[in-house]
Amino acid sequence: MQKEITVREFEDAVSKIDDIEPMIVKRENKKDLLVISLEQYQKETFFNKLEKSKKEYEEEKIHDARTIFKGLREKYGY
Repeated sequence: MQKEITVREFEDAVSKIDDIEPMIVKRENKKDLLVISLEQYQKETFFNKLEKSKKEYEEEKIHDARTIFKGLREKYGY
């Protein structure tokens, strides 16, 4: 669950803990910053790329290397 804290509370929190839960940091009562662990960020990035690749595959927007090189050989005769 996300936690909303002030900048000062954030400074105190990160100096005391090793594992950071997702936090929303507020500045002047406005939600300004979302903090997640590097591990969580990398996991989210990986899954987003995987989902994009899956969608491109399903839409037949990607091709294997053999198909690409075969087309190049046919087009340019090498």
